[in-house]
Amino acid sequence: MINLIAVDDEKDVRVLFEHFFHREIEQGEVNLIFESSGKECLDTLETISGKTIVLSDINMPEMSGVELLKHISEKFPKVKVLLVSAYDQTRYQEELIMYHAEGYISKPVDFIALKKKVFNLF
Repeated sequence: MINLIAVDDEKDVRVLFEHFFHREIEQGEVNLIFESSGKECLDTLETISGKTIVLSDINMPEMSGVELLKHISEKFPKVKVLLVSAYDQTRYQEELIMYHAEGYISKPVDFIALKKKVFNLF
């Protein structure tokens, strides 16, 4: 099972993830956890183990996805991180490499491609 933590300050994103990962959740392939902030995500990472992927929006209040990536790479090096944004990825390229992000996904999210990426990370 893969723990998939979706981090986004927009609450309606949760419904999208639940819809597109419905089958994988029901079949026990994915444990979907939704957090609305980087701090909540870090707190959750303290309590779970096993294969974990964080899929975080970049633009969030209080802690950006890039800041979250930095904290995860320092404290939870086995956790895989994918960043999501509607903005141009080139402005974050250096941080993505420096903090070992597994990739960048543009909004709107192509959930078919995302599923493939998620299951190919492990």
